[in-house]
Amino acid sequence: MTEVLIFGGTTEGRKLAICAVRLGLRVLVSVTSEYGRAVMEDCGEPEFNGEGMLRVRCGALDESEMAALILEETPRLVLDATHPHAALASRSIAAACRATQVECLRVLRESAPLFKADNVKIFRAETAGEAAEILETDREPVLLVTGSKELPVFAGRTGLAGRLYARVLPDSHILAECEALGLRGSHLIAMQGPFSTEMNRALLRQTGARWLVTKESGKSGGFAEKLTAAADCGCRVIVIERPVGEQGISMDGAEKRLRELSDRSGRYRMPTNRTARDKGTLKENADTASEEKSVAYQRTITIVGLGMGGGRQLTLEALDVLRRADVVFGARRMLDDVREWTNGKRTEPLYQRDAVIFWLESHPDCDSACMVCSGDTGFYSAAATFEKKMTELPDWKLVILPGISAMSALCARLQRPWETLRPVSLHGRDCDVESLLQRDGPLFLLLGGETSLGSLCARLEAHGLGDTRIDAGVCLGYPQEELLHGRAREFTGRTDAVLAAVILERDDEQRPEGDDQ
Repeated sequence: MTEVLIFGGTTEGRKLAICAVRLGLRVLVSVTSEYGRAVMEDCGEPEFNGEGMLRVRCGALDESEMAALILEETPRLVLDATHPHAALASRSIAAACRATQVECLRVLRESAPLFKADNVKIFRAETAGEAAEILETDREPVLLVTGSKELPVFAGRTGLAGRLYARVLPDSHILAECEALGLRGSHLIAMQGPFSTEMNRALLRQTGARWLVTKESGKSGGFAEKLTAAADCGCRVIVIERPVGEQGISMDGAEKRLRELSDRSGRYRMPTNRTARDKGTLKENADTASEEKSVAYQRTITIVGLGMGGGRQLTLEALDVLRRADVVFGARRMLDDVREWTNGKRTEPLYQRDAVIFWLESHPDCDSACMVCSGDTGFYSAAATFEKKMTELPDWKLVILPGISAMSALCARLQRPWETLRPVSLHGRDCDVESLLQRDGPLFLLLGGETSLGSLCARLEAHGLGDTRIDAGVCLGYPQEELLHGRAREFTGRTDAVLAAVILERDDEQRPEGDDQ
């Protein structure tokens, strides 16, 4: 299970990944290059990598692929720590998070202090194309420190041919792309930052550059060091400015949100000299482990009602729980109903209370479990059997989330209110339907088990109630859903309609106002 998904192999991304792992949160970082993967995996916390607390994936993603990754990993939080100039990536990340309904925070890089120097002239451009147009006003050498993505804009202009020196990351794919653009030999400088003022100054002098082109990359991007070196060398500078109106939070704000996430999940915070393997020991010795600052620990099981079935009536809250759960329990039919939202997740075909609890107690690494059950969580549901038992297990917290009940859904389809109905269940139980019908008026019945619509109607016919009005929903919520209307005697031969919700009503009972069925 991934709790935090971070986009960006930047300095901010590395710092946030380490912060999250130290708080006991499982992290996946998405980077675009193998070089970014190597740097991220070598972030100074090798013990976390070995325990699977920090994973790194590599490769550029479009919006749909980002959404697919989020659905697969089910993070509780997405942090966009991409480069300040990666506007397209940020838009895609935000859109993917909106589509998957996952919290997304854009992490803003701290701006560098305003630079002023008498012996350096600074030009500002909104795009790489504008910067290239400025460069074409003369024939002086140019040092590009904008990264590799913008290189085609400069290399494709005939007025810049032979004048460009590019500093890029030492990644084989990037180097191959540069060579394809005609940047090779002494014109291609493959180096890993961060770069000091002295290093920038040496490169400007070695290349003889009279122009330095850089992005406004902020404090951690070495922006001030570049401008200082240019001033020392009397070199003109073109600054490609950040996107206008960028919204987000600071690094401090992002770290605060990670702490909140860790505290709310009840996870133990790991000291830097511990591994995830120590988690159980820390739990057992929380009172005496002086280095452990957070000792609150509670595991959560959420009972999710599927309502009438098919999985399409799950609430957004329930979908969020399914995405985050370490394991999902339920009868096989229930698990099939939610397969679309649990693809790739561990599922167990268990639904009896003691069997589920035994499994959970046998898997101490499982902190968040979900059990899906049919029907309404307050109407003859498995939720009731769990509620009493969970009070005996102080390490566990029980949460119950209802779905859209079959009674509510059927009445909505019939466009009638349900406040006059008495709910009764024949799903695995028996009751005196005939007496209730004659004494208490309209009934709502939930069928199942051995009781089908046909057997119910045959039973009514045998008791002289064959004229009872029937409104039934068969397989509500499933593609084969069927609505039936008629008299009880008309359906005595139906042996297939087992999964059904039925309203029984006698002719002498007043119909709700507005119901013209």
